[in-house]
Amino acid sequence: MSNLHMSPMNQATPHDLVEQGRYGGQAKWLTDGPKIKDIEMLGYVEPPDQPHFSRDIGRSFSLDGRIYYMFGDTFCNDAGLSSNTVQWVPDHNKPQNAYYLAKNEVGFVAPLIEINSDERQELTHPVNEDKRFAFWCFGGVVEVSPGIGWTWYQKHIISKDGRDDLCGVGVARISRNKDKQTAELSCVRMPGLMFDKQMPLFGSFSALIHDDMVYLWGQRGAEIFLARVTKDCCHQFHRYEFWNGRNYVFNIEKAKPVMTDFQQGQIFESHLFGPRLPWVFVGVTKWADSMVMIGVASRVEGPWDIRPLFRAQGIKQPDAYQYCVYPHPWATDRMKNELLVSWCDPWPGGVILAKVKFDAHDRVFWASIAMDSCSGQVALSTAMKAHEVSRGTQIECTNLANPPRLYLAGGDDYTVQMALNEVRSHMVRAIEKETSAAGIEKRRGSSLIGFLVKVFGRRN
Repeated sequence: MSNLHMSPMNQATPHDLVEQGRYGGQAKWLTDGPKIKDIEMLGYVEPPDQPHFSRDIGRSFSLDGRIYYMFGDTFCNDAGLSSNTVQWVPDHNKPQNAYYLAKNEVGFVAPLIEINSDERQELTHPVNEDKRFAFWCFGGVVEVSPGIGWTWYQKHIISKDGRDDLCGVGVARISRNKDKQTAELSCVRMPGLMFDKQMPLFGSFSALIHDDMVYLWGQRGAEIFLARVTKDCCHQFHRYEFWNGRNYVFNIEKAKPVMTDFQQGQIFESHLFGPRLPWVFVGVTKWADSMVMIGVASRVEGPWDIRPLFRAQGIKQPDAYQYCVYPHPWATDRMKNELLVSWCDPWPGGVILAKVKFDAHDRVFWASIAMDSCSGQVALSTAMKAHEVSRGTQIECTNLANPPRLYLAGGDDYTVQMALNEVRSHMVRAIEKETSAAGIEKRRGSSLIGFLVKVFGRRN
């Protein structure tokens, strides 16, 4: 393992592009956005002590408690080319060590999503003798019940001369064979395509499950759209609803974009940046600039505030365009301020894993104190870095649900604990005093802020 130092976020891409909104929407970070302390390169994802296979995508998913990587075109050296393959990760503490599920004696890895009889017959036609079918799963697998998930794959026809004809998006059911007590997976493709190439390619950009609803993002040109469907109806087109900018409708033609100009990425739910911004995006732009982007939103529909984080570098090809940027939430340690990210080094490279370590003084560490002894529904919310807290700056007062709570962001564990202890011993008396006075709604923005400035100011 080695450390790779990269430019801070605000130097990676011209700041004016961020200000102009090229990369994001209207949601705002609680701080200026995360800043990187270090990036630890873990190397390629591949089985230890086995030949290197060049491949791309590298998106991970969980099924029945097991972690898998899903790849695109996998060059099995002299054994041939497989359009999609899967590896499982037996040790979550060693995410770079992954093993193929279906590798034969000559070294060929069988695809998870296989060609069907109709497609095989189609390739026997003389005009198709130099073509192949490819099934690529950029959106991962969504687990809807233990050991059962769905994937939305792009179907392509690839010619030997390099021509790539997109057909659309199909749906397949992925399950783990529990009888064998192994990591082996099975795949059943649903007939036909769910979305044709004229529609947004829902599910093939990103997909997740939340409150029994599956949310799917899909591209059409530079724009990315959002749809949703109940978890038991993923294979039924008429059950899909599409976000029109205000609500969900069944008419796909009414869909409105929620993002633009991203090539690949993943949206996931996390408190990495606090409970007020539970939706996180990590991905790469479509500008072939190898720029890893990170964003947040308060709602799954957005709007998004997306910022440049760092420029990815290859191992075999350091200066080549790096693509297929994905986070891996299952290996992300929020308390250590670490996020596992992967990207693809072009052929003859592969999928690179790196552990992104954020600056401890810029981390967004959240803790809460219930003001159980307070009357009224008044709470103070602080949204700033630890050194900003100590200066008493950027303090926001907000009415929250009962019971009132104080949210504190920033700092290492010791700094946060010290601040919480100080607040606990002083805040209750201050709020009780405020709630006993008339006109607290008008005065909370000045007197309570002044109190916090005084309290935290003693720490300087």
